Amino acid sequence: MNVVRSSLFALSTLAAALTYAQEEVAPEASEAEESAAFQAWLGDLRIEALERGISAATLDSIIPTIEPQRRVIQADRNQAEFVQTYANYLERVSDRRVEMGRELLAEQGEMINSAANAHNVQARFVAAILGMESNYGTFPITEPLFNVIATLAYDSRRGDQFRNELFAAFEIVDKGYASVDEMKSSWAGALGAPQFMPGSYLRLAVDQDGDGKRDLWNMGPDVIGSVANYLKSTGWQDNQTWGRVVSLPPGGEQSLPAPQNTGLSPDASCRRYTTMGVWRDLNDWQELGVRKADGSDLPTRPLPAALIIGDEGDDKGYLVYRNFCSLLRYNPSFKYALGVSLLSDAIAGIEE
Repeated sequence: MNVVRSSLFALSTLAAALTYAQEEVAPEASEAEESAAFQAWLGDLRIEALERGISAATLDSIIPTIEPQRRVIQADRNQAEFVQTYANYLERVSDRRVEMGRELLAEQGEMINSAANAHNVQARFVAAILGMESNYGTFPITEPLFNVIATLAYDSRRGDQFRNELFAAFEIVDKGYASVDEMKSSWAGALGAPQFMPGSYLRLAVDQDGDGKRDLWNMGPDVIGSVANYLKSTGWQDNQTWGRVVSLPPGGEQSLPAPQNTGLSPDASCRRYTTMGVWRDLNDWQELGVRKADGSDLPTRPLPAALIIGDEGDDKGYLVYRNFCSLLRYNPSFKYALGVSLLSDAIAGIEE
């Protein structure tokens, strides 16, 4: 009996040891499997890229260098526009950023105004976008773009979108618009001072100075013209501003919001943003108790406007016009578009 017990004990000990050993090596095996799956995915990607007309030489110079970046996925899940309050996010409209925008317009105002006006966009909005995107081209943008875009394309959250951006990035290099070394991006895969996605570069970047290049990497006419062209492509109206900061009546945070379909039909560029809620004429917002930030009456101009409410309890809101929707096409975040809007006003010295 003791022999049997000893044998059973030995077997159970061996089984436990094997289980422990398997648990110890499982993460390594899983990582190896994940790497193999990623390489297989890159192989399929190469086939499709060839079918799209990208040369084998371009693909063979890039694809073997691509490595997935786990931290990119983490950053994608924790974007400031999603996790910060309005008050915290809008601290980006800092005195220093305003000062830098004014300095840029003072030093290169003739070029900036000329390039922006060529696309019927106010220069202050172009400057503000550059201020928010890359601190006027001074922020170091050093991520290898193909690592970033491939990581996001392989991820399930927005895989199809970034797969197309990856093909666009291949095309940029294949056509000689930029070298692989120049293809540096943010963690989100955006290029240059204006932070264009590769597809946007192909569609909307312009050779404003006529030198045969579309240079988004160096602050100059191409950068300004490309941002202005981007806004123009969304239906920008240069006889309007973005909107204004407003104060709300008591209880307005609860009483004023309403579904989009209960008010005016918004501009076509705004209909997709249903969470903006109801659109009303400025006169109607006036009757509902909405006022300028200083408490004075709203303008009497008959403009459709939507109300964006800030942080709960601050009784602050923002009446926004159709140009605000153009800013949302650049980045579909209310906080981002408000940051650009408020920065543009501050740069120009516009006060409520």
